[in-house]
Amino acid sequence: MSARSRRVAMLDSGLGGITVLNALRALAPDTDVIYFADTANVPYGDRTLDNVAALGAHIVERLVQHDPGVIVVASGTTCAAFEAHGWPSSLVPYTGVIDTGARAAAAASASGRIGVIATRGTIDSGCFERAVHALSPGARVTNVAAPALVPIVEAGESSTERAQAAVNAACRAFIDAYCDAVILGCTHFPHLRKWFAAALGPGVQLVDPADACAAATVALLAFEPLGSGRLICEVSGDEQVFARYAQPLGAPRIDELAHVELPVAGSMPLQ
Repeated sequence: MSARSRRVAMLDSGLGGITVLNALRALAPDTDVIYFADTANVPYGDRTLDNVAALGAHIVERLVQHDPGVIVVASGTTCAAFEAHGWPSSLVPYTGVIDTGARAAAAASASGRIGVIATRGTIDSGCFERAVHALSPGARVTNVAAPALVPIVEAGESSTERAQAAVNAACRAFIDAYCDAVILGCTHFPHLRKWFAAALGPGVQLVDPADACAAATVALLAFEPLGSGRLICEVSGDEQVFARYAQPLGAPRIDELAHVELPVAGSMPLQ
């Protein structure tokens, strides 16, 4: 992949970013994608933001070697960590899921009562709430940290009764607050969309930041030559386990699959 093409580098802690990947494929199927899944360190939500920022910076260092046109941070926790500790210096533009998700939620809510469900790290950072208030100062935001949900998705249990029960418990606060729009603020959570829809009912708009993030990415690639639609997956954990669980979640065909070790994340690498 030495010649310049319509090429995206995408990073996530694991399977969650497949929601962004699928949205991107729907809009621009000829885009080449290099997807890095940091499954050796999942879940990110229980880690400190400085540790997540260090992991993300090492992944960015790896991804820029593929000469992408855009780097997609398909992880709400990593976006929150970069906002808190600084985005890694790069000549390649970034897109992420926080600003795009907040814009979509502000547009979707008629009442201004907006829910955000994400990892504990993302919720504690306040990044979604700040982004929503920047767009809609009068919005009333209800935040819910849901640390149980990412492991359920990573274990391939999205369709189980365990998943349904965990989603039902997480949604009680949104029902009590009369939210009419809820941001699925972790890219793992749209894999549980049917349970969210059942728990919240048809009067609540479920906002998947993946769609808006994919649209912003395609806009940045508008003048790049077409790619071939190849998908390369680099995985810090067991790459075969990743591929096995990715398929039921609708991942496209993987053309190349490799295990890649990350440096130990002590601090962000020097820029």
